[in-house]
Amino acid sequence: MNLKYFLIFLAVVFIACKPEVKEIEYTAQVWGNCDKCKATIEKACKINGVNSASWNQDSKLIKIKLDTSVVSTNKVLQAIANAGYDNEKFTADDYAYSNLPACCQYERK
Repeated sequence: MNLKYFLIFLAVVFIACKPEVKEIEYTAQVWGNCDKCKATIEKACKINGVNSASWNQDSKLIKIKLDTSVVSTNKVLQAIANAGYDNEKFTADDYAYSNLPACCQYERK
């Protein structure tokens, strides 16, 4: 009988202690030119905690759905910069930018 109550207690504690998912949708400006840029930018966002990312070539905006209890917006934007793409918070280093295909070398600010 005591084991039954103990198991019920553990189940209640487990359910009560489950961390809350804090998913947000975040929009940021990311410079780029073409479909190759889109593929590379979105691939850079494939990190733990990012549920989806979609970059629009015309508006130069990326919409990211992420779990802020796992990853920060800054970490995602830094990953995009590491792939060679300047954004509203981080500038890609010159080496990463110069390694982009010619069609992807956007006009830098």
